[in-house]
Amino acid sequence: MLATSRLLLTLTLTTAIAQAQVMVSDFLFSVSQPERTISGSGGTVLQSLNPNEIVGMHSSPCPSQAEKWLPRSCFQTMAGDEDGDNNYYEPSIMGSIDAMISVQAAGTSFSNQRTIWYSPSVALGTTVSGALGLRPGDIGRIARAPAGDGRIEYFIRREMINTALGLPIGTAIDVDAAAFGNNYGLFLSLDTDIVVNLCGGPVLLRDGDVFVIAPMFYIMTTSQTIGGVAPNSAVVVHTEAQMDLMVANANVSNRFGVCIVNAVDTESLEIDWSATAAAFAVPTCTGVAIFVPNFLFTTETMTGGAILSTQAGGMIATTGCGLLGTPCGFGPTFGNQIGLLPPTAGFGIASYVNALAVQRIFDFEAETVVPVIPVGATAQIDFHSPGPLTWVFLTFAPGGVGAVPVSSPFPWSILGFPDMYAPLNYMGLIGTAGGFGSYVTPPIPFPCDLIFSGIAFTSSGGLEISTPTMVEVF
Repeated sequence: MLATSRLLLTLTLTTAIAQAQVMVSDFLFSVSQPERTISGSGGTVLQSLNPNEIVGMHSSPCPSQAEKWLPRSCFQTMAGDEDGDNNYYEPSIMGSIDAMISVQAAGTSFSNQRTIWYSPSVALGTTVSGALGLRPGDIGRIARAPAGDGRIEYFIRREMINTALGLPIGTAIDVDAAAFGNNYGLFLSLDTDIVVNLCGGPVLLRDGDVFVIAPMFYIMTTSQTIGGVAPNSAVVVHTEAQMDLMVANANVSNRFGVCIVNAVDTESLEIDWSATAAAFAVPTCTGVAIFVPNFLFTTETMTGGAILSTQAGGMIATTGCGLLGTPCGFGPTFGNQIGLLPPTAGFGIASYVNALAVQRIFDFEAETVVPVIPVGATAQIDFHSPGPLTWVFLTFAPGGVGAVPVSSPFPWSILGFPDMYAPLNYMGLIGTAGGFGSYVTPPIPFPCDLIFSGIAFTSSGGLEISTPTMVEVF
């Protein structure tokens, strides 16, 4: 019986892989619940993943390996004291990453932690950024602008999405999923049902629906962001009922091994670049058709971290390492298919994938084990490094209400985090031959705010700097 089951599973996987093009790029994603990497991340703090962090999964080697790519400590350093409480450390900053997009072409060029766009579930404070900040409903990023660090750049503002939906511009909405393609437009799904006035008239927009703001209805700026949209121009391309049907057709199990039959709420979207052509065309109220690509997508019901594709009317997505979910009848979807550690041998991770982007990525991350320590204590900084040796540097950060560290370009950065926090004070050299390593400071004798970074040579001879991380000493 066991041999027969294994044979059936092998045949099922082989057939499914043969039916679809294989996705060969890397993934960025966020989780809906705290999780852990299956690799253990060298025993470092980097193995612990939170919903307000971005995780990276490389297309190879196999089996799939996921590692923290944008730690919340990096968000905190870039944002500064955004809520004006005289503390940098904000473990719940932005709540969770609800949506993510990359404007890089078909996931073929690298993104870094300054170039990816995201939407939070909780608004970022405005003490540093001023104006509107980064809110649910916006898609933006924390940036260094002429006015200083901790500012917000927007790919699209909430007001523009409201305009496209025919809503009052002040309406509070929450973007739950997003995908973008230059030739296709911006595809979105919202967190709650709402009555809108679209291209074609009023409709109840469900939280499982996917709608598009097509290129003919928006203006792109020279910075490749959306600068304006036509009113009442959004068009629904997939209804919640259609998303339900594609989930059912995919024949995928949840974390308990139960076959998933509906979507409930669309949680993430990305264009499925492995598909060779648009899936179909949708007519609009202007008489001009909109071409709709195939998507990778996840839903609220997909605990275990499965990822589906709209190809063939709904199927489990595939990478070079195999299916991104377990077919019904063959046990739970565990999470190991996206590089996450199942809690037990009997069932999978509690998370669904909350945001998704297909993008080439480079890993060089730092995170403090204990971000807030008393005077006289030591601090441990853990690194995920691309080189066998990592040079550790320290910078003193400004203090006070609304303080924000000042960054500047790291002149040698090509693939990784593009900025440094100067002046860089050399602290020591650590071994990171296995990809991970830790640096422990001497006892810190006075209250201060510190930024730590690592610098390493890559295997190709490049020089890169890690994401920054902070220690507050009180």
